[in-house]
Amino acid sequence: MKHLTVDGLAAFFNRHPRAQVLDVRFDFERETGHMAGDHHVPWYTLDGDLNPTFLKQVLQRIDPDGPVLVICHSGHRACEAAALLETAGFKHVYNVLGGYADIQNTSAITADRHPALAVTAVW
Repeated sequence: MKHLTVDGLAAFFNRHPRAQVLDVRFDFERETGHMAGDHHVPWYTLDGDLNPTFLKQVLQRIDPDGPVLVICHSGHRACEAAALLETAGFKHVYNVLGGYADIQNTSAITADRHPALAVTAVW
């Protein structure tokens, strides 16, 4: 798996315009915003257990041969989920270090820099 910082997202989407984004946060976390067109499959259940159908759900939504960007709130869950995806045969997996917490704290990520970075809610 490769790791990206928030500052590298615009360049990533320029190189990989068809990349799919996988948001692994809880449903309630998405209320603060998420990337337009992303796919949402929570890594954990609300009880705090690993989502037992995570891989099955991801395989129904994401092409394992294309680039997939995995994001969560801070990067920890996304890193765990990305590792599982690689083990399952996904070929081009990227983890966003710092996740949405870093997106909230930087003005470098705006829809003006790249349309895929548009977030559906204002921070």
